[in-house]
Amino acid sequence: MSGISQLEYNRQGMVFNAANQSGATVTLINTSTATGFILSNPAGSGKNLALLSAAFTYTTVPTATAGVFLAMSVAPSPTAHASVTALNIYKSDGSGATTACAARAYSASTTPNLPVYTRALGYAPTTPATTGALTLRDYVEGSLILVPGTYLQISYIGQAPVGIADMSWLEYVAP
Repeated sequence: MSGISQLEYNRQGMVFNAANQSGATVTLINTSTATGFILSNPAGSGKNLALLSAAFTYTTVPTATAGVFLAMSVAPSPTAHASVTALNIYKSDGSGATTACAARAYSASTTPNLPVYTRALGYAPTTPATTGALTLRDYVEGSLILVPGTYLQISYIGQAPVGIADMSWLEYVAP
């Protein structure tokens, strides 16, 4: 943990997480119909979301190479996500599911704009079961911040990955 005291923020109820509960196919960034995992900070939330970590675990062994990325919206938008399939969000202090947070997490969403590749999570070779890891995790530690009206999703280049994603984040009042 670098300069962020996750324990202290967690004790204050400011750290949250969400994950897919079954394998989902991730979509490319050239469509607004996103599947896999999407973390949204709705316009007008009054909060910023500082991403702490993001991961993707393959549930289907890929047969071709794939690069897995975090992709972020190009700019804030006042438009809400449409046609959503919501995921439960949990407080990271172990107190269970919550609606007392600004963020929204989806396994499917029509996004208000197209994202851009922002950060690489990792690479799956053609024979990952024998030559590479099937779990890709990035400890972002606050280096990506979702301001109100923005979102972040898991995306890829190469073969569409199928798996479970999770993200943890800290919510704080937007300046």
